[in-house]
Amino acid sequence: MRSNNTIVILLALIASLVGCEAPRNAASSPPGRNMTLTAFAKVRLKDRDTVFIGKPNALAVSQRGEYFVTDIPSRRVLRFDASGSFMETIGRRGGGPNEFEGPAWLTPIDDTTLVIADLLRRRAVLWHLASKTVTAYLPLPGLVSPLVYVDRTLYTAAPDVEHGTAGIRWRPGAGEPERLGQVLDVYRDLFWAIWGEPALAVAGDSILYFGGRSEYVIIADRDWQPRDSLPIPRTARRGIPREIDYTVGEGRNIYDVGKQLSQPFGLRILSGGRLAVFHLDASVVNNSLVVGRVFMTVIPRAKAPRCIDVQVPAHDSTSIPRLSFLADTLFVLDHFVDGDSVVAEVSKYHIGAGLC
Repeated sequence: MRSNNTIVILLALIASLVGCEAPRNAASSPPGRNMTLTAFAKVRLKDRDTVFIGKPNALAVSQRGEYFVTDIPSRRVLRFDASGSFMETIGRRGGGPNEFEGPAWLTPIDDTTLVIADLLRRRAVLWHLASKTVTAYLPLPGLVSPLVYVDRTLYTAAPDVEHGTAGIRWRPGAGEPERLGQVLDVYRDLFWAIWGEPALAVAGDSILYFGGRSEYVIIADRDWQPRDSLPIPRTARRGIPREIDYTVGEGRNIYDVGKQLSQPFGLRILSGGRLAVFHLDASVVNNSLVVGRVFMTVIPRAKAPRCIDVQVPAHDSTSIPRLSFLADTLFVLDHFVDGDSVVAEVSKYHIGAGLC
């Protein structure tokens, strides 16, 4: 299914859609392999004793630089300004019109509207920031990727075994969402969760999403019909072996399956037609201690150098970090203990053309 011509055309289309780059921020070692990103700025989110982040589940950054964080224990979304000062809470725990049971992915549409995916209630809501009310609902099948807003349309990778579809396309105010594509066989498997989180990116007339493995990205048209695939290079990551032993019992268990995995969880189209792919490479030692690292691979335009296995720093490298992007700036939310305090800190990294 791989076609070099299709890949070159796709990357050229992506390059034509992206904007100008911000000033370059170099990594801590020369371009190439085994690099670690270096933050050019950090912002601490200043919550309060009465309103604090217990366990963050998602991060979004608006065009004006505001931070939105979903908090699992309180079932709310917390809003901070560009300096990290607390502004307000959005919603509350419950099953009412302006309440949430499992708020997860966040997608700012503009300065007035935030899309909040409530996975436990299987819907996304369009939250109007000024009036503090829900203006529309989008039904979801349950397992979905972070939503992407392009050309006044929302997209999400949504493996739906019941309907046999791979994703959703929805224009707010235009009625029922469209269920598109064909669900991949991997999501019919008992162990679908070990393949990583669904993710997608949209550019030009193409949708890019994970194919249920860590070796490649599927390239589909806007109707979610696959037409090509893009291999993901790797050096340090183990990746998915050709055969996985699913046997539970006879001295093996689910941890043995988990040891073999490098879980993909994020995609982002950058300037110049580059594609950033994020992986969590974790291992279980003696069925108890979990050790891991978070990697980013940058796949650039054809014949350009590649960044392979760039490490993303984190205090807890055993869990999937919460990411957001503005243009080529990567925001990573880190939640950790510092002395007697629990800190929520956002690190900023520039993924400029000079990185690769």
